[in-house]
Amino acid sequence: MECVLRPCRAEDCAEVMRMIKELAEFEELPDQVQISDQVLREDGFANDPFYRCLVAEVPPEHRSQDVPGKAGISTWKTCTSCLSSEIGVENRCTQLKFVVLDWNRTAIDFYQGQGAVDLTTAEGWHFFHVEGDALKQLAQGQLGH
Repeated sequence: MECVLRPCRAEDCAEVMRMIKELAEFEELPDQVQISDQVLREDGFANDPFYRCLVAEVPPEHRSQDVPGKAGISTWKTCTSCLSSEIGVENRCTQLKFVVLDWNRTAIDFYQGQGAVDLTTAEGWHFFHVEGDALKQLAQGQLGH
């Protein structure tokens, strides 16, 4: 089944929010969803959008209760950049980076089968993030010791 990849529209935000919640439930982290479809609309479709998003749309003849009209993946805490490889290459991007939970062997095997390299294993890289009060303090130059 082929999907049509297209830019997200404001009216897609409720469906994108559904997918975010489904992903959080699959990853056993539903309580960490801290975004809403309203925030997605505000951040993605204002005069100066904070993010761009693509939607993979399933053709009407292949839709069912189990296969909804849109398919995709995103994050639930804040906006991130999620990029199609083809669009990335067209825009001269040289890398596609993403995060996979260590227990999600199916995804790890799939991505490695597509040529992805686990940088934690191969090069010893670790992925870090800063959020909440720590992010605000960092932005204000109040670094911890």
